[in-house]
Amino acid sequence: MIVPFGISSYEHPSLPISAQRCVNLYAEKQPPDAKTPVALLGSPGLVQFASIGDGPIRGMDQMDGVLYAVSGTSLYSVTSSGTGTELGGVISGTGVVSMDNNGSQLIITNGTNGFTYSVAAGFALITDVDFFSANSVVFFDQRFVLDKADSNQFFASEQLDGTSYDPLAIASAETRPDNVKSVTLNQQVLLVFGERSIEPWQDVGAPNFPYERVPGALIERGILAPHAFCKADNTVFFVGDNRILYRLAGLTPQRVSNHAIEQVWQDYDQVDDCHMFAFHWNGHEFVHVTFPSEGATWVYDVATGIPHERESWDEFENNLSRWRGNCHIRCYGKELIGDAYTGKIGYLSNTTYTEYGNVMQGISVSPPIHSDRKRVFMPRFELDVESGVGLTTGQGSSPQIMLDWSDDGGRSYSTRQLWQSIGAMGANRTRVRWRRLGQARNRIMRLTISDPVRRTIMAAHADIYTGT
Repeated sequence: MIVPFGISSYEHPSLPISAQRCVNLYAEKQPPDAKTPVALLGSPGLVQFASIGDGPIRGMDQMDGVLYAVSGTSLYSVTSSGTGTELGGVISGTGVVSMDNNGSQLIITNGTNGFTYSVAAGFALITDVDFFSANSVVFFDQRFVLDKADSNQFFASEQLDGTSYDPLAIASAETRPDNVKSVTLNQQVLLVFGERSIEPWQDVGAPNFPYERVPGALIERGILAPHAFCKADNTVFFVGDNRILYRLAGLTPQRVSNHAIEQVWQDYDQVDDCHMFAFHWNGHEFVHVTFPSEGATWVYDVATGIPHERESWDEFENNLSRWRGNCHIRCYGKELIGDAYTGKIGYLSNTTYTEYGNVMQGISVSPPIHSDRKRVFMPRFELDVESGVGLTTGQGSSPQIMLDWSDDGGRSYSTRQLWQSIGAMGANRTRVRWRRLGQARNRIMRLTISDPVRRTIMAAHADIYTGT
């Protein structure tokens, strides 16, 4: 019979309910006449594109066809061949920054200071007395708009000049008595994110400060952290002040996270550094939510609505807990990912199954296998995978997949079983089977693969019968 395998991350705090995890794998729904309705595919690997400074890569932007990135405390330009040039610093801190440009002038904010860069004027600290500490910046109708940190206000630059600010070009978000955390633009509407509300503003063309609050419009949901939002699928996704992931449908927030993930998020101690980004990959739009202090990265797949997790390992095969992707931009025809631990910028690859040569472990934990509290006997378990994907030499020439299981609701797992080969190159009739797996009343299966080969799981089958 066909038995379920883990296509989603739904690890409930009460593990016997569900211990499902899906790490560095994502689900893809198939047409009705395909072999399986849902397949698990391996997440893309990372190949080095550039290495600039000591890192981390804190933000990236593209201006006039050139990539700009903040590595450590310095700004760099990066050519299409991956050559970096340091342009200036010092941009204090280690957390992600906000960047935007008007085509010739770039602004960077780090929560304390603002910086500008242009080819003509170079890199400089913004010194105008009417510039304030800001977490975010967005270019909107000829002006840069920024939040005023630790206040209920936001402000704007002079037209096409991020170095100059009018003392009258400032406004308050006053519908709710909460501080503004960040600003962004969505379909020509300026969204002013507060601690407990979001105000939409529009450009009405007035002099000095052209923005006006959209009459009667208010989103009664705040944002969790200044960088806990991103744009994807022609809208905005954000983590609310109630630690739920939303997408905006017009001006209405729609919940897209699930109860298990939300309960995990509720238990996090430090969330003010939560940040998000999204990228498009093979027809999927992946929204990434990272909690750096908690060491976790969660991914929502807009195409399927099915969440998974990302984790990275270092060169010594130590689990870094979170994914090392810190920021993203599409530039030079590549999906570029800034690294959270080094000065590397990598590009996503369908044919690379490591991250900068480090192991990328795929894990799938199944839903519970049970039958009305009767004992379930399992003499055979077989996995339907794409076989014959081995490499010509080295690790992965005889790629293996590992199975272990839990009979206590996911609290502990058996001693890991011998690896089973998924087939050397060309051995595409290889069958992946485990025998004599004993019995349990409630069993959870866990699959693990770390060899650097294509990972495609189509189904799981087992001989199962129940006791009386």
